[in-house]
Amino acid sequence: MLFSSISYFIFFPIVFALYWISPVRARRALLLLASYVFYMSWIPAYGLLIMLLTAVNYLLGWMVDSFRNQAKALLLLGLILNLGTLCFFKYTNFLLTNVVDLLRASAPWLPFTFDANSIQQVNIILPLGISFFAFEFIHYICDVYKGSKPIRSPIDFALFAAFFPSQIAGPIKRYQDFMAQLPNEAKFEPAMCNQGIVLLLQGLFKKIALSDNLAVLANQGFNTLATAPGTVDAWIAALAFTFQIYFDFSGYTDMGRGSALMLGYKLPDNFNFPYLATSMSDFWKRWHISLSTWLRDYLYVPLGGGRCSPLRKYYNLMVTMLLGGLWHGAAWHFVAWGGLHGGLLVANHKYDDFVKQQPLLQKIHAQPMSKLFAGLVTFVLVVISWVFFRAETIPHALKMLKSMFLSFEPSVVSSTNTWAPLMVALGAYSIYALLNSTRAYPIFASLSQRIVLTTPAKAALYAGVLFAAIGFAPSAPSPFIYFQF
Repeated sequence: MLFSSISYFIFFPIVFALYWISPVRARRALLLLASYVFYMSWIPAYGLLIMLLTAVNYLLGWMVDSFRNQAKALLLLGLILNLGTLCFFKYTNFLLTNVVDLLRASAPWLPFTFDANSIQQVNIILPLGISFFAFEFIHYICDVYKGSKPIRSPIDFALFAAFFPSQIAGPIKRYQDFMAQLPNEAKFEPAMCNQGIVLLLQGLFKKIALSDNLAVLANQGFNTLATAPGTVDAWIAALAFTFQIYFDFSGYTDMGRGSALMLGYKLPDNFNFPYLATSMSDFWKRWHISLSTWLRDYLYVPLGGGRCSPLRKYYNLMVTMLLGGLWHGAAWHFVAWGGLHGGLLVANHKYDDFVKQQPLLQKIHAQPMSKLFAGLVTFVLVVISWVFFRAETIPHALKMLKSMFLSFEPSVVSSTNTWAPLMVALGAYSIYALLNSTRAYPIFASLSQRIVLTTPAKAALYAGVLFAAIGFAPSAPSPFIYFQF
């Protein structure tokens, strides 16, 4: 069941109505049931897997808190269990393929009957959102180990794990924030519900009107590599994917956060205009915030973080980003994407350390034109990195980059009037960023507060946005990109 599907727009109103008319003591159980119905609408058997992982992690959290002498061993058991489950479903085929390829290259005389086709026949289907489940369970066990109090109620813990607005693609919740909201679940707040409707429709528009149209443009460019697309075509495809993945993922997050708000829960925002970043460090403070902070707190800091020698800090950065890249997918081009970001972050840190010793450079960097230039350079680097993310292989990505920078072939895609989706996306992103900028937002908020709409007017406005989103939707919708993670 997708947030942008008709089935969800049947499912959610039913859950919403039942939730608010039910007795307070029954609401958490109702949400838990709805969350499993939502998840098991895809492959019911994997609902049993999530139930089992939930039960085991609940017991582990209780045991870590109760048996402090054995807490480290229990923590290690929890890490092995969650990472082992994630690795089995996500990386078994990847590991088998690479081991077989390595053996073929190093020992060609050995008789092999196990080839790539045989590996694919293992047919391990990746459970939806397994990476997000695993990361939330790891966060829970680690924080209980550090001294946070565990969740005592099994219903509350199961709801934290399975809460359907954040279930499939995040954002990655912190259980302390989620649990703090449970005592307040009895109060229906019209303002929060209205904000949730706005976010839900905003996310829907981002997904089906913007992202899905950009997907058509990106696919045209990336799928014509066999005929060596021209520079313009290659850049259109790269830019189209750059905005496609933003509108796709932030659209999903908006719909999830909107659904949660309508039920009285607040989920963390996952994006803060990442394409306005002025450095790679700034980008990762704005992009997929719940993942970047998770990687910082549960990987980078335990490795030593930045409180060590510069060489060790750079090593920690590279390891974190390489594993972050591998988390996104079981393929070498994702590792290359993570490695590229790791290298850019290392260069960013080295340059920042150099600037701190140069008063003149500090003054230059404070100038508006310098910030504009830094933002442009950062954006171009991010676009280049997305090529590795979108490509099917590393050679595929390198061929695309060659087309972007060294191709003199005539354009094909750009001559078929397909600029419109990209221009609309750029315009939408720019307007949205402007309305939410530090200077413009107070003015925009003040004006919006003065406009008081009646209930029928709000309904008409929401219906207009809904029909506009549907009207702009392409004939073939695209799946959410982050569902594969």
